[in-house]
Parts: sequence; C-alpha cells; structure tokens
Amino acid sequence: MLTSLGRFAARRCRTVLVLAALAAVACGLLGQGVAARLAGGGWTAPGSPSARAEALLTERFHAGAPDVVLLARAPDSVDAPGARAAGLALVGRLCHEPGVTGVDSYWTGPVTRATCRTAGDGGSSVDDVALRSADARTALVSVRLEGGGRSTRAAVERLLPAVTAPRPPLRVQVTGHAVLDRALEHYSERDLLRTELLAVPATLLLLLFVFGSAAAACLPLAVGAVAVAGTLAVLRVLTAVTEVSTFALNITAAVGLALAIDYSLYLVARYREEIAAGRPPEEAVQAAVRTAGRIVVVSAAAVALCLLGLLLFPLYVLRSIAYAGAGVVLLAAVAALLIIPAALSCFPRAIGRGDLFARWRRPPGRARDGWQRLALRVMRRPLLVTAVTTGALLVLALPFRQAAFGFSDDRVLPRDAPEVRATQELRDGFPQLRNPVEVALPGWRPDGRGRVGELDAYARRLSVLPGVLAVRTATGSYVQGQDVPLACAAEASPAPGTLPGCPALRTFTSPAGTWLAVSGTADPYAPESAALADRLRAARAPAPVLAGGPTAQFQDARDVIAQRLPWTLGAMAAATFLLLLVFTRSVFLPLKALAVNLLSLTATFGAMVFIFQQGHLKWLVGDFTTTGTISVVVPVITFCLSFGLSLDYEILLLARIREAHARTGDTVRATAAGLQAAGPLFTASAALVLVVLLALATAEVALVKLLAVTTALSVVLDTVVIRPLLVPAVMRLAGRANWWLPALPRRGARAVRPKPSPSDVRALGTSPDSELP
Repeated sequence: MLTSLGRFAARRCRTVLVLAALAAVACGLLGQGVAARLAGGGWTAPGSPSARAEALLTERFHAGAPDVVLLARAPDSVDAPGARAAGLALVGRLCHEPGVTGVDSYWTGPVTRATCRTAGDGGSSVDDVALRSADARTALVSVRLEGGGRSTRAAVERLLPAVTAPRPPLRVQVTGHAVLDRALEHYSERDLLRTELLAVPATLLLLLFVFGSAAAACLPLAVGAVAVAGTLAVLRVLTAVTEVSTFALNITAAVGLALAIDYSLYLVARYREEIAAGRPPEEAVQAAVRTAGRIVVVSAAAVALCLLGLLLFPLYVLRSIAYAGAGVVLLAAVAALLIIPAALSCFPRAIGRGDLFARWRRPPGRARDGWQRLALRVMRRPLLVTAVTTGALLVLALPFRQAAFGFSDDRVLPRDAPEVRATQELRDGFPQLRNPVEVALPGWRPDGRGRVGELDAYARRLSVLPGVLAVRTATGSYVQGQDVPLACAAEASPAPGTLPGCPALRTFTSPAGTWLAVSGTADPYAPESAALADRLRAARAPAPVLAGGPTAQFQDARDVIAQRLPWTLGAMAAATFLLLLVFTRSVFLPLKALAVNLLSLTATFGAMVFIFQQGHLKWLVGDFTTTGTISVVVPVITFCLSFGLSLDYEILLLARIREAHARTGDTVRATAAGLQAAGPLFTASAALVLVVLLALATAEVALVKLLAVTTALSVVLDTVVIRPLLVPAVMRLAGRANWWLPALPRRGARAVRPKPSPSDVRALGTSPDSELP
C-alpha cells in the first residue's frame, strides 16, 4: 500500500501539491476564528457531587461563584455619600446590561431586573458588611450572567467597557472566573502568536542547516501548515457540538509542527540514502515511502493512541487535547506521505541534492561512525551503563514523591495582569470570602420554627470546625459559633423562630432547598482545605449534603482521574505493545520500549515538581508564580505528549536496528548499525522539536510554560540518555531474547546468522558468540 501511495504521489506530483494547497486554504478558512469559539475551564468532572452542587446553586439559588466581581475602591469610605451614590448608579447600570441576571452589592444586597429601579435610585440601603473591606474603603459588587460558554464570553466583552469607565470617586477593578477565563484566552492567543514569531524563523534556519537546501527546509513547514490548518477546521466543527478547551489550540500548533518536522526528516533522509545508493529518483521516492513511510505510519498510530487515551477522562480539557492532538498527528502523517514524495518528484534536484553548509559539516562517514563507536563502547559494559543511567534517572525522579496537586487559578497568568492584581486584592481585603465551600441541602427548607433552629445549630457547628473562618446562611453569619451582627435596614430583630428579613440572606433559601457559604482559612488546594471539605461532608446535618466550590471540585476531579488512570495507562500500554509487536515481530522489544519510556517520564515528573511546584531554576525557564501545587491534569497531559514523542524516536531506532539485524543476524552489530543510522536523524529531530518547545516555553501562561518545559526535558533525556545509552545496553543484555516471538513464523528467513566481524569482537572484548546473553 505504501509503495502504491509513493508511486501515485510521484507520478501525480503536481496534482497532489495543488490539491494539498487548496485543502490547506479551505481548512484555514473553515478554521478561521476558532480561537473565539474555544472555552476556558473544563477542569471539573461532570456528574460529580461538586458539579451537581454547582448546578443546583447556579440554577435554583442564583448563587455559587459569581461570573464577574467588581472591587469598587473609594478614597475615604464606601459609606460616604458620593461613593454610595456612585455605587448605586453602578449597580443600576449593571442590572440593565444585556445578559446580566442578577447583581449583589454592599449597598443594595441581591437585586434582579425587577428590583433594579429601587437599587438604582438610592432608596435602598443594606450594608452587608461581608461585602465591605475591613478599612471600609473597598466594596464588592458581584454579577451573574445568563447562559454559559460563548454567551458568557460575549456578555463579558460587552460588560467590561461599561464597568471600567471612570466613575468618580470610585476606582473599579474587575475579576471573577468569567473575566479570568477571558484573560486566559487573551494571553493564550498572545502566546501562540509569540511562539509562531519565535519558532518559525528559528526552525526555518535550523531546517536549512539540517536539510542543506532551502526547498527541502520548507517541506516540514508546508506539512505542518497543512496539518495545523486541518486540525483547526476539525476543532471548528467540534465547537459546534461540544465544548473545546482553549489549550487545545496551543497543543495543536506545537505537536503539529514537531511531528511534521520528524516525518519530513525521516522521508527526505531515506530518499537521499537511496539516491546515494544509486537508485533512480522515482525508485528512490518509492523506496523512501515504503521504508520511512512505514515508520511514519507506525509512529503516528502510536502517538495518536497515546493522546486518544485522554478520552477516557470525563474532563473536557483533556478530551479537547485528545481531539486536537490525535487529529494533528494523523493529518501530519497523511500530509507527509503525500506532500514529501510529490515534492521530491517535482523538484528532485532542489530537494534531494545540494548542501549549502557542506563545507562546515563533519564528513558524513565520521559523524555516523561516532554513533557506532558510542554504541560499541556502551555494549562493552552493558550492566554498568544500565545501572548508572537507571540510577541517575531515578534520582531525578525523587522530587515527585513530594508532589502536591491542585487546580490552576489566576496565578497561571502573568502577575502584573490587571485581573491577577484584582484577584489578589480580593484575597487580601476580604479574607471572609477566601476559599468558599458551598454546602447545599437539596430539598430542605427552614420553613418552621423547629427547622430554623436546626439550621441555626447546624451553622454554629460548622463555624467551630478546624479551618473554618466564617459561615453565612439564611439565619445569619457565624464566627466560632457566635452570631455576627448584620447591618441590615430591612429587619434588625427578627421574630423568634423566623428567618431574618435581610435581603443579603434571602438568597440562601429557595423552593429547591437551602445552602450555606463556608469560608476557609487556607488556599483552596492546600491539604488543610481538603481536610476541611471532608469534615464538612461528615458533619451532622439536617439533610443529605452536597459540597461545592473550588476545593470540592478539585477533590472530585482528582478522584475521577485516579479512578480512570489505571485503565487509561493499561489501554495505552496494551495498544502500544500490540502495535510494536506487529512492527518489530518481537515480544521483548515492545516491553523494553514501554519500560525505558516510563523510566524517562518518571525523571521528567521529578523535574516538573522541582521546578514548577518548588520554584527552582526560574532563572532558566522564566518567571512564574509558584503556588506550591501542580495542576492535577498536567501530569496526565505531559505523560501522553512525552510518551508519544519518545515512541516516535523509539520506533525510528527499532526500525533501523531491525533492518540491520535482518542483514547481519547479530544483535550487537545490528544495534550499533541501527544507532549509526538513526542517531543523526533523531538528534536533528530533537533539536528542531526543542526549538518549537522552547519557543512555547516563553509563554506568559504558566500552565503552557510548564507543559512546554517538561516535554522539552523529556525530549532531552530521551535523546541524550535513553536512545544512545540505555537502549543499546539493555539490548546487549537481552541478547537473543530481543527477537523472541513464540509460535509465529517471522517474515524473512533467518537461516544464515553471521557472527560478529573480528573488528567488532575486538571492540567489544567478547567472544564471537556475542549475541548470547
């Protein structure tokens, strides 16, 4: 099939190139504006208790985390007449804005469109002290928006110019999860543009050096452009039927360009080898597609299977990366198998011959011999090399034992972003709202004297739990079991056995039930907050409890990832093993590939914790805010990306070793020859991939920086340690076991098994039976 594909592309080369260009343009037009349709978030597990609590609070109570939070700061006091008038005017303007369903403020309490007239004319006074800072100079205004996803984004875009306009004497800052999602999208788009501006010129220069000619250097960029354009079109279609995370866009660009480079390099290098061996150009194209194309197909299948493993998780941020990553991998493979042979056939002299940097290169024979000599040295002392490299990788992995997980928050953005500064002021000025845990009692209402007393007693019990700062509910506000007086003009002293009439407390009850807002003392993802959420769930309550809020959402996401992870890893390992079993016709080689790749990834995870959780080496990777945790989804994404790229190099090396073993029948000579053939290719590929990843590592979004840096570390370890050192040593130790396949005939007879040449025997210092374990 691959031979037929190569023959077709060679004989219809101009048609293939024109159709590829038209397809890229069409996909680019279809995918235009896809960034505006992508969504932030996607970290919560649908159907989990915290998700049900959030849905209940949002839909039935119009409560939970507000979409937009305004910090209105006055020069003296928010109670001054001028500040109060400006605040009431602001609330009146907000609740008349399209898309706004409700507003809650220090000056008015909760208001809706029906009560906007009262709120806006200055006739209402609530003074909810929970929404005023201790110095009385800052008041909060929270805004809820209708719908979700793109409708929320559109409402935020309309709202921000209105609320940030000068409003003397108040100075207004804006935060809230909808605002932070918008900022994340904005900075992600900037990061993508920066990556393109940095990576494309640097990659083009490096491609020019690696390929030797300008025409050949443009091929990977053409393949990458087709793959990325096609994936943008796929994402555009997916946004019509499901939520797609904004991170999918960054992953698409990086993975698409990296694998386009790999696949183009493999095909062009094999074509040049065939030309150097004396084949005519058309035969050389077909041979390159038949041999290197097989590597491309197997590599693309392996990488796509690794990324598709993310579909087993219900979090749509992971599913989005699976869609985008698998799509761009498969499109890169198809584009490479069509465009490269077509371009080689149309422009054989420009692409296949000539080297602008020939005078500065080492002679090819000497460069290849260096890889062979390295392999032979390693295989002289395989046990020592295996022990040293394995020990070093395990030492690098040690920090991962101290891994602490959480969710990403505003601190993934640049610390000087206005939204981040506003969020930090919210944390500092309103500790009573820090780390909210929403406790919902579905279907239970304090509609009688006894039930009011139950709710009062329950709120008091919660307020004295370790780690609780304050509790607010329909019966009032509590700190350490004591009532906190509310400055509420509606009803200063409620009748015994009845709820206070304060508008600030009315939202805590509805026909759907009752809820309580519990403020914690620690950060949402600290171990103390997780313990607090567990205590809240376990506390004696008037009715079954649903816990919502950031801490509960993180716990549910962590639990569902922990439940699905063994199945995901098992499915990925089984699929990879079967694919490599068919490719290598060996049982041991797939197992070896899985083992060494996992060893490399454990070292990468240790470096991830050392740098991004503990905050070391900022001078090297760029500044970011250290939170003391790693986002719980990052190791999963990193594993799939890094494992897929490692398999790409492993498949290239195994293919060359297997070809050499079919010729020589000797493992030692085959391993040395395979590394000699594959070493320059995966080194050049790694250098090119690192250029893309390091450009991505300049991102202002810390989560993107983390993924880029850790994946780059994985590529470095794979290229410097795993392929040239550990793989030859393990294969030397395994000997004949490398090629064991029970009860299945192997393609290609092995009747003749030449022994190592005398020079190899002397180099290794072993007997002629060097393949025996």
